[in-house]
Amino acid sequence: MSPRSRELSKQMKAESRKAVVSAALELFAKKGFSATTADEIAKKAKVSKGLIFTHFATKQDILLAIVDEQLERLFPIAFGNDDARSPRDKFLALINAWLNVMKDDPLLIRLTLQLNLDDAWRKLVKRKGKRYIEIYLGGLRDLIAQLGSKNPDLDCYLIAIFFDGIAANYTVAPELFPIDAVKDHFVEMLLSRWKKSPKR
Repeated sequence: MSPRSRELSKQMKAESRKAVVSAALELFAKKGFSATTADEIAKKAKVSKGLIFTHFATKQDILLAIVDEQLERLFPIAFGNDDARSPRDKFLALINAWLNVMKDDPLLIRLTLQLNLDDAWRKLVKRKGKRYIEIYLGGLRDLIAQLGSKNPDLDCYLIAIFFDGIAANYTVAPELFPIDAVKDHFVEMLLSRWKKSPKR
């Protein structure tokens, strides 16, 4: 196979994988993870069912790929090691990035809400979720500890609950929910409380 043919094959493989992930995201968000079949994903992605399983071993792996891609998209915004921003600026960047996802990517938010009610996802989280909790909460915990949080573990869970609550309310009626004002008020409350916390 010529270098050009190999490059073309690699590009086609990447495009078909992207189509599968995109189709799965839409179907998982609208129908639910458990209710979506591999046949439906293949039809939506316009690929064969067999091709799906050249990219992913299971339907669960497709879902985990979606989660991984979103973490990769968001995490450098706040947890990049190669920038000189203050912890406060990194924290604000992370909060704003999450809010932008809620505004710009309703399918992803709908997926997170669907997953909260999905038994199969809960079982998957019990088996593999520790990795995601450590990636997400570990980085966030370190960041808010630098900002003066007296109990960064509990504050991490508070922030996660805040995002779930905003997602649920904003998704239902974005025109009625003052997302930016709520975010600003919540961040101000946290930063002001952390500032008053004794130094660790």
